[in-house]
Amino acid sequence: MPAADYFDRITALVCRVFDVDAATIDTDTPFAEMGVDSRQRVRLLVEVEVEFGLEIDLDELDRLVDIRNAAEVLAETIEGDRPVVRLGQRTG
Repeated sequence: MPAADYFDRITALVCRVFDVDAATIDTDTPFAEMGVDSRQRVRLLVEVEVEFGLEIDLDELDRLVDIRNAAEVLAETIEGDRPVVRLGQRTG
């Protein structure tokens, strides 16, 4: 699934986590312009993991700078371009 297919769900998460109105942002609005700091981006990462039932490598945090990039990270993880561990799944 292309990253664009996740824009609506990521936008909804961003609005909830960062307490912003969807009408005031678009997919390329930098989170920094919304006053989002690194701790809030970690929270968004966790919310994405819970919403989609997977684990995203913490190294991807630096890419979570706007909705478009967050959707790309999600799509790459789901499509298998990035390592993924389904939550609740044991490894080893």
